[in-house]
Amino acid sequence: MSRFLMNTVMFERNRWEPGRNPSLRVSEWMGRMQSDGFDGIELWENHALKNSDEEVEALKDHSLPVEIYNSYVGFDDDQEKERAEAAAMIRRLHPKQVKFNFGDSEASLDVYIRNLKDWKEQLPENCDLLCECHPGTVMEDPNTAREVIEQLGTADVKAIIHPFHEQLNLNGWFDHLGEKIVHAHVSLFKNHAFHALEEESDFVHERLQILKERHYQGSFSMEFTKGVAEADETPQEIYAHAVKDFSYLKKHLQKKGGQR
Repeated sequence: MSRFLMNTVMFERNRWEPGRNPSLRVSEWMGRMQSDGFDGIELWENHALKNSDEEVEALKDHSLPVEIYNSYVGFDDDQEKERAEAAAMIRRLHPKQVKFNFGDSEASLDVYIRNLKDWKEQLPENCDLLCECHPGTVMEDPNTAREVIEQLGTADVKAIIHPFHEQLNLNGWFDHLGEKIVHAHVSLFKNHAFHALEEESDFVHERLQILKERHYQGSFSMEFTKGVAEADETPQEIYAHAVKDFSYLKKHLQKKGGQR
C-alpha cells in the first residue's frame, strides 16, 4: 500500500526566492496534515536548517513523521560544508529517506559520485538515498540514471520520478530502473502553469494506469499544485488544492483497472 506525504516545499512561497528563507513553521500545520490523512511529510530542508531550534524539536517530536528530508545540497568539491550541515540536521531528524539531486555537468559525474559516497557515510544507518531524476541534471535520462545508480554500488540508493510530467516517458523509466523507483513527486505542469490533477483527468488516468500495470507500490508526495508560483498565492490556498489532489489520487489509485 502506497504512503502519501505532504512535500512542504509546496506551500512555501519563498521556495525560489533569494536566500530561500522559510516564511512559516511546518510544525503548526502538521496536526492539520495528520487529520487530512497524510502519512508523513517530505520536509523542505530550509524548514529546518533556517528555522529555530524550537521548530526543529517540534518537527522531530511530532507524531506525524518526517519520512523524507528534501535536500538540495551540491556535490561539487567546494560544497563540503553545506553537505556537513545537511548531514547534521538529517542525523537530528532521523528521516527514513533523503532526497538528493546531482548537478548538470556530465564532466563532473565522477566527482558527484565520490562526494555522494562520502556524504552517505555521514548519514544515519538504514537511511535510503533517493535520487530525484530531474530534467536539467545528469540523471534526466533513464539509461544514464540506471548506470549511475549501478555504479554507486549500494542497495540503498533509489529513484524518484515525476509521473505527471508531460514530457516524461513513464514506461521508459520503469524499463530501465524497475524496482529502484520507490517515490513519486506529484505535480502537473502544463502551458506555463501548475494544474490540479482533476483538470487534466484523461492524461492523469493514462499515467495512473501505467503505475498500476507496473505494480508500483512506492510512496507519493504532493510536490506542486494549482496556484503555485502565481503572484497571489497563499499557503492556505495551496494547501487546500494539495488536499484535493491527494484525495483524487488516492481514490483513483484504489480503483481496479481502468475504471474512472
